[in-house]
Amino acid sequence: MYDRAVEIDEAIAAGHRALDALAEAADSLDSAKRWGIVDILGGGLITSVIKHSRLGDANHALADAREEIRAFTREISDVRDLHLLNAEVGGLNTFFDIAMDNTLVDLLVQKDISDAEGRVEEATAWVREAISRLEAAR
Repeated sequence: MYDRAVEIDEAIAAGHRALDALAEAADSLDSAKRWGIVDILGGGLITSVIKHSRLGDANHALADAREEIRAFTREISDVRDLHLLNAEVGGLNTFFDIAMDNTLVDLLVQKDISDAEGRVEEATAWVREAISRLEAAR
């Protein structure tokens, strides 16, 4: 038997899990961005390695966020284009950033991080809006 109230509650719960995952991704990206600034201002090999480690953490958090958003969209049957939610830094940029420790490459990586932060902010706003609509429908 279909219970609309239960379905709405399940969707809202899924939305909150998605928001938590997005917050974790945002924190990881913020850490990578801060290490990126240190790298631009004169960090060395170790700074580059730490920055890319933080980017790896961010990619794992973003993968979790994508899964939670997919679960949320299944719950509300309102599919959005989520394939852009990532913090990919091209392998060549990673190689040059660590091997050459070049300010230009540091800036390119920093832009990739900022772009990913923008996508996380957009996804967070979308999930919040959807939760608001669900709460209003409750």
